[in-house]
Amino acid sequence: MSNPIKQEGSVFASFHSNEQPIRARVIDRTLSICAEMGLTEHATDSEPLSPEDVTLSEKGRISVHSENREIRLRFRLDDWSGPIDTMLNVSVDANRLVEVDRSSGDAYTGPAQLFVELIRRLAVELDPFYVSTFNRAIMDGEIAPTPKTVLPVETPFELRRLPWLGIYSEPLIERFGGCERVLDAPAWKVEKLENGSILIVTTRIPWDDYGSKHPADRYLLDGMDRADAVSPPSDVTLSDPFASFDPDAIGTDVCVHRENIAPEFANEDLELVPVRVDEHRNLRHLDTGTFVRNVVTDTTGDKADIVKRMLSDIPATAEDDLYVSALLRDVIPPSFIRLDDPEAENVVTKVMDLDTTVSKIKLLVSLGRVAQQDDFTADDLDSMEGALDTLNDLDDTENIDQYIRKRLL
Repeated sequence: MSNPIKQEGSVFASFHSNEQPIRARVIDRTLSICAEMGLTEHATDSEPLSPEDVTLSEKGRISVHSENREIRLRFRLDDWSGPIDTMLNVSVDANRLVEVDRSSGDAYTGPAQLFVELIRRLAVELDPFYVSTFNRAIMDGEIAPTPKTVLPVETPFELRRLPWLGIYSEPLIERFGGCERVLDAPAWKVEKLENGSILIVTTRIPWDDYGSKHPADRYLLDGMDRADAVSPPSDVTLSDPFASFDPDAIGTDVCVHRENIAPEFANEDLELVPVRVDEHRNLRHLDTGTFVRNVVTDTTGDKADIVKRMLSDIPATAEDDLYVSALLRDVIPPSFIRLDDPEAENVVTKVMDLDTTVSKIKLLVSLGRVAQQDDFTADDLDSMEGALDTLNDLDDTENIDQYIRKRLL
């Protein structure tokens, strides 16, 4: 995580409806939830508020309290203009809302836990079309985009960014690609609520690094695949995992026909090729000795130039049907492709054996990122290969796909 931004101003949660809300129902249910959570009408009260005794201000405002934390409610029911408008705002001071120095990132505690739980329970009770959050002190157009990027200011409903905390109703979930896809969003917290809506908290620290798009923005709003959303293709650094191999070393390459070179490779276009490095730094088929491609040792220049170097010095005896590698990624370590003997297996062979519709190249890239960690050991590599063996023993492709998306990508 990058350096946390200063938590200042107020955090607002706006509940948006696409139907004219019933005033009495919204007020009663909101105050009832507050009472159930033990919130009081005054900071000095010892008993939860009594909804029937609460009086709103002329502008539909009331504050409720938990210990020393004030939570402000504003009902916006009389000036509702549709087709999508705000029926309720809930706000709280941002200062010390989240403990930024807390080492464990598993769950909120204290004021943040109270605020998020209140928003969550109100969303289940009021069933809004959409819940957004914003903070004008941060979302000023300089530190981060303005609140307009997360508010439904246009019709039809359109967002340019996901809010720090958002709750999306079933119609919005379908626009994003369905429940399964939304639940797989690359965010700090994703939860399906009792009413079918889905809560997404993009980052543990509100609006952390919000000046640039979050992977969840790219995944849900831009429609990118999850792996590309987490690490966009433009961020790919090309490098040949065979560059460190000595002559006569053997391994497995994953190749595609040169006519099928693309930013993304379909599983059906991939071919597992056992290879040996010859004395001229060429890869040759381990069984037939035919030329496969050149090993790329020079990774300077643009990506197109680097890719061309795989076929820059073709021997005169080479066949016309030429291939290039799909593994030219700096995140693919040599240990994934190396073979101790021709009958051995490695991470690449085990991934290629999987009966899955998930992109095998993206899976290898994801596993490669794990292997890049400083504390990754040979035992960890053995465990990774063991997990792939277990997946290969399964017969249910759907369950294999689900496991890969949830645990490995």
